[in-house]
Formats: sequence, C-alpha cells, structure tokens
Amino acid sequence: MMPTLSAARAQHLPSSGFPDYADVYQAMQRAGLTVTPSEAHGIAVGLISGDVADPLGHWSDSLYADLEPDDVLAQECRTQLDQLFEATREQMQDASFGLNLWLPPQAVTEAGYDVPSALRDWAQGFLYGVGLAGEKAVDKALSAEGKEALRDFYEISRLQTAEGELGEEEQQAAAEIEEYMRVAAMLINEDMHRREPTGEVSHEVH
Repeated sequence: MMPTLSAARAQHLPSSGFPDYADVYQAMQRAGLTVTPSEAHGIAVGLISGDVADPLGHWSDSLYADLEPDDVLAQECRTQLDQLFEATREQMQDASFGLNLWLPPQAVTEAGYDVPSALRDWAQGFLYGVGLAGEKAVDKALSAEGKEALRDFYEISRLQTAEGELGEEEQQAAAEIEEYMRVAAMLINEDMHRREPTGEVSHEVH
C-alpha cells in the first residue's frame, strides 16, 4: 500500500533553520512577488546543485530585481528569503544530503495553494537554477540518468493542476512525484559536482 501524501512528507520534514513556510508565503505576497516559496526553494537547490558560480548573486538577481530597496515589506520578504537560501545551502552541505522539498503545510493549502501546484513550481525553479550553470556545462556533467531526470523535471514543470481537495489517489500520486523529485535532484547534484581526475600525482603520505 502506497503512503498518503501526509505520511510520505512526514518522512522528509525540512531541516532546522528553515523559516516558517506560511510566513514566507505571506511576506512574498505582501511584497508583490509572483514567485512562490516552493519555486524559490527549487531555485536555491538548482543553483547549488548546478554548481553555479556566485549562487547568492544569481539568487538576488532572480528574486529581488523588482523589489524596492527601501520598502519595509520588501526588506521583510528579502530577510525571509535569505534565511531560506542559507538553510538550503546548509541542508545540501550535510554529509548525508537529506534533501527535502519545501512544500506548503496544511494551513497554506487550505488558503488555496495546493501541493501539486507547489511540486510544479518547485520543478520550474529547479530547472531555472540549474540552467544558470549553462547548457554546455550541464550537458557535459550529467550522466544518462541525470539527463533523463532533468527531462522529467521539465515534464513535471508543465503539469496542469486541478483546484480542490485531493482525493486519496491524488495524494498518493503527489507523494510519489515528490519522492521521485527528491531523489532526482540528488542525482543531478551528484553528477554536477563530480570532478574529473586531474592526473596529478598525490604526495600524501600513507
């Protein structure tokens, strides 16, 4: 029997250090951003997985370009999102790399932002972040499995989602997609950070 969405997500709760999802969601809405928190997390994971140079600079350019620097609501939003970026970087630097997709809790889904839409947004953000590494660099670094995973992210990013409460089958399907995305992102991260042998002789004493 497949786990329900809530049961599956309980196994992959966000690491400590992440801001409250609902707070970030509201702060982004008040600041007038059209990007969602899940998409922002996907961008952060994509930037780091893609081994993009100056990821924090790209993060700022991607999310803060339309924010008024002196606006109080914009500053509040930026503080929350910077906390998200740092928590994501710490999460991915963990030796076990226990990646968790940052998806809306029940309080936010009840307000109208459902998990399938968040999964689609996360995939869009991840593709954008990885893409900033450059098409040639990504194509060279990814294994056949990594390239297939990237294509699957593209398909997920185009999903059409229906409004309303999810039934049991829809919850199970969303849980399966979430788990697949989590594993696929880890695979792409591993591929992009794999270093080719330099051919240099090691002088380490054993």
